[in-house]
Amino acid sequence: MDNPEEAVIPSLLSSGAQGNTDPSEMEHELHDFRSQWRQELSTRSPRGAEPAKDLQRDSYILEQAKVLFMKGSQLEQSGQLYEAVAFYKRATQLVPDIEFHIDFTSFHNSRERQESESSIGSIDNEELEENLVDYFQNLQLSEDSDNQKFCSPEFQQRVTHISVLPVELLNYVLRWVVSVDLDMKSLENFSLVCRGFYLAARDEGIWRSACQKVWGASTGKCKKYGGWRNMFIQRPHLLFNGCYISKLSYVRPGEKSLDNFYRPYHLVEYYRYARFFPEGIIMIFTSPDDPHSVLPKLQLKSAKDTGMLKGMYKLTGDTVTAVLKRVKTKDQSIPYYKKQQRQRNQNDMEMTYHVELELCNMGRKSSAKLQWVKYAVTTKYLMTGQENTCALLDNKGFPPLLFSRVKSYTSSSETPLL
Repeated sequence: MDNPEEAVIPSLLSSGAQGNTDPSEMEHELHDFRSQWRQELSTRSPRGAEPAKDLQRDSYILEQAKVLFMKGSQLEQSGQLYEAVAFYKRATQLVPDIEFHIDFTSFHNSRERQESESSIGSIDNEELEENLVDYFQNLQLSEDSDNQKFCSPEFQQRVTHISVLPVELLNYVLRWVVSVDLDMKSLENFSLVCRGFYLAARDEGIWRSACQKVWGASTGKCKKYGGWRNMFIQRPHLLFNGCYISKLSYVRPGEKSLDNFYRPYHLVEYYRYARFFPEGIIMIFTSPDDPHSVLPKLQLKSAKDTGMLKGMYKLTGDTVTAVLKRVKTKDQSIPYYKKQQRQRNQNDMEMTYHVELELCNMGRKSSAKLQWVKYAVTTKYLMTGQENTCALLDNKGFPPLLFSRVKSYTSSSETPLL
């Protein structure tokens, strides 16, 4: 209603008609009301006169709600209704009547323009789609871009965004992600975030350092594979962010009953674990315990446990050759002062284990299976110097070792990949 006087006059007239009908008195009451109404308008702040900060905050919230609503509209048109509802809810939480603040005509015009441009570009990019993999492999971070930013935030935020970091600093952070344990799985997960992270994770310097860490002096050149990353993926190599595990079982006959009526048989099951480190260290451990209780023992290179074998390995092609010895642990049964006095006897011996394994693929996982080729033990008697070699592989052979990733092995890094 434009003028409150027009709303009050009928009420005054109606009240006057019911009671006092003196025109002078009605005119006096109307004059008092007008003066009171003008006084209230003069003391009240003008409509819409809000502080500048509140206006900026409201405009920022409105823009955020528009972005969320338009994102939900795009998802709805593409058929992703569940995701669209989530964006709609977030937009209405910020501005309940957000649909009345959006100009849909300009949005549709821009959408049609983008579709027309994409249809024209698709004709020009037919040759690019044929070699799409090579195109992405050859992408590099642009050094001529604005402030050399490799990515930009999707929404405005108060905290500092990662895009303000220089490319060189991000590269150093990724070397900490990979670390000396060669956790390339985490690097690949990092590349799935956005295009800028994808290009940063494809840095040839990181993959070249990883190849040199695996193959050392026999790394060679990457021209044959078309890049260091292709070389690391296609060339057979061991996996270091987990453990190779195999489960073995056999039937052992038990003792006969007193009446010789029956004889029990026992099913014996145990596990064999093989852990490799990029420095050329290998650990093999055999235990009947469940992997959840054994795998933490193999996390560090300095691990020691009763029955553990530790040594060095060498990778040649797809063949792994290793020489191991049993880890010496503290013998609590013999006091320290008697160990010095004990003399060497004929039963003192030293055992050396020779292992040869073959790297194989397991489905789509490359180098995820180790097939046994040779497993022998050489016993040397320290008193006489005599050596005996015995092959431990039977006609059936041992079950292959299958790789299993262990997240705790690469949850933290001590030194970056250099």
